[in-house]
Amino acid sequence: MLPFFILLLLAGYGYFVEPNSIRVEQVVIPDEYLHQAWGDARIVQLSDLHIDKIGQRDKKVLQLLTDIKPDLIVITGDIAQWNTDPQVALQFLERLTAPLGVYGILGDSDISSGRRSCIFCHAGGNVHQLRQHPRMLKNSSVEITVPATGKKVTIAGVFPTDDNAGLSALVDHLGQTAEPVLLLDHFSEGWQQIRHKGPLLWLAGDTHGGQIDLPDFLWRDTYLVDYPRYMAGLFSASGHKWLYVNRGIGTVSYFPFRIGVPPEITVISFKDK
Repeated sequence: MLPFFILLLLAGYGYFVEPNSIRVEQVVIPDEYLHQAWGDARIVQLSDLHIDKIGQRDKKVLQLLTDIKPDLIVITGDIAQWNTDPQVALQFLERLTAPLGVYGILGDSDISSGRRSCIFCHAGGNVHQLRQHPRMLKNSSVEITVPATGKKVTIAGVFPTDDNAGLSALVDHLGQTAEPVLLLDHFSEGWQQIRHKGPLLWLAGDTHGGQIDLPDFLWRDTYLVDYPRYMAGLFSASGHKWLYVNRGIGTVSYFPFRIGVPPEITVISFKDK
């Protein structure tokens, strides 16, 4: 009987408690080139919201953002829950504000409803009228100027496909500039392959951190996640290249549990080494 009650308690905690225990993760990246570009600006990353209704968790996210007062907000995909009405997720997105703007990309759950995914990018279904808030990047980039430093920064976004064709084309384009790049990709698999002359911060999501805290070898020996090395957290490579994988806010509809992997809002800032 004891094992049964332990499992029952874990299930209750994983369903009712931890999915609503949002952590604000303060991530400071020690890179002088990124610091020169961004200065003291703070970037908030949201990922894997999986919204099907504006519940208490989503309201808490909005309240935390009000308290944080970020300079820039970026969203790395899976905004809406699989096969749900995206209008609810849009209502959430329209409440996000930041001085340098709100930018996002779509994830695989956002395009699961096929014909309806364009609602995130186009206002009122008009294919010629792109939404400006939030600005969704689909294998495209924008250039902004950080007021505090006067430096130009490129924000790029990848559309999720199985063949990574969009990423390849975008990388070829970005390779022509040495400006700092903030790249938004729902996935992190292509991070090591990117070739960019300047400093790069790649922000990703998708994994939810696994939702259950398991040793890497268990993930490696299952087919649940293909790339456990980039399950969650901060990674670096030579040439001022950085990757951060966000644990996400929501959960997948068929497994609404989190144990040892709380949802997160990431606040990214920079400093010299």
